[in-house]
Amino acid sequence: MQTFVHCFRTATNNYPYPFQERLAAEPIISRAMRIPTGAGKTAAVVLSWLYRLDQGNSDAPRRMVYCLPMRVLVEQTVERARQWISELKLPVDVATLMGGEVEEEWEIYPERPFILVGTQDMLFSRALNRGYAMSRYRWPVHFGLLNNDCLWVCDEVQLMGAASMLRPH
Repeated sequence: MQTFVHCFRTATNNYPYPFQERLAAEPIISRAMRIPTGAGKTAAVVLSWLYRLDQGNSDAPRRMVYCLPMRVLVEQTVERARQWISELKLPVDVATLMGGEVEEEWEIYPERPFILVGTQDMLFSRALNRGYAMSRYRWPVHFGLLNNDCLWVCDEVQLMGAASMLRPH
């Protein structure tokens, strides 16, 4: 990929908004974005991370953890991420973590870049070393993988309730 605009255009068939270009140009740090629904937050976050990862920027972690409050949002995000990665022909995989569907390839191959998209119960419990709906003997593996070399994205936090503060009820 040459520029972020080229990357974005290739992946989405649209030109990026200025806020999307700024996000890709700045180092990855903790930040909050207030962008209206439908304005391209998911594309901004995922494509800027993919771009920085592909460029070899040292601030781009190996895994992106995309946390959402509802299954339908997880399914939409997984579909979009896979489509963008396919269009860009990048060696990045996408794994789903939600009730009844937990893909394990991301934990078997921790050296590969992954986008992990899941519901808050599945992701937060694993990040807190108490993996919901999994063997307690595997808790430390998920804890380690979700707390090292990761960029966490919490989207639609207004729907997450107390979980949006990363603390128990």
